[in-house]
Amino acid sequence: MKRLLTRQLSLWSAIALVLISLVGCGGSTPQPAAEGNAETHLAQGRQYFEQGKITEAIAEFQVAVRLDPQSVEGHFRLGNAYFQQGNLDDAVEEFQEALELDQDNVDARSNLGAVYYQRGQFDKAATEFGRALSLQPDDAEVHYNLGATYVQQYKLDAGIAEFREAQRLDPNLARAYFGLGNAYKLQGKTQEAVDALEKFLTLNDNAELRAAAESLLAELKVP
Repeated sequence: MKRLLTRQLSLWSAIALVLISLVGCGGSTPQPAAEGNAETHLAQGRQYFEQGKITEAIAEFQVAVRLDPQSVEGHFRLGNAYFQQGNLDDAVEEFQEALELDQDNVDARSNLGAVYYQRGQFDKAATEFGRALSLQPDDAEVHYNLGATYVQQYKLDAGIAEFREAQRLDPNLARAYFGLGNAYKLQGKTQEAVDALEKFLTLNDNAELRAAAESLLAELKVP
């Protein structure tokens, strides 16, 4: 499964202050295809999701889990679609349902943590990310997410440790350097912050995020 949204939700908004964009759908709500088997609706839902047609995807995933309530993938993907729509309460319910069926599902565990983060429930978010890492300790993305959550709790040393572990596991994970830069800035460690943000700029080509990093660098370099 793909890492962002179709797999694990990522918390750029934790540090970069950039909200995960929500894809809208125009027109009236379509009716899902005639009921057949759950896999058919899962496949159609996946296609809609990849096209950014979130309302259509939700309709298909809803039919899939009605036809097969034991489908871990169905609940997981429906949770992702609800998250993308901004329906966080229903996203929590679907991820929890997936975990009822498969308590060792790392992706569902991590995504549940991401939804808790977006709801400002940082203790719960940290718990779920920690559980995910107990199952898969070498996941750089989850270490980043846990670090971002710690920063929100102002546990800066713990956040830095998680960002450094993410960096060790994936030296090209740009957001880990952004996270480090912000955490060091909050600690008053100017040179460390500058070094991390400058490294971020060598790895990331997103114009909006680069502008955020450059703005922070400008603040740090004021005499």
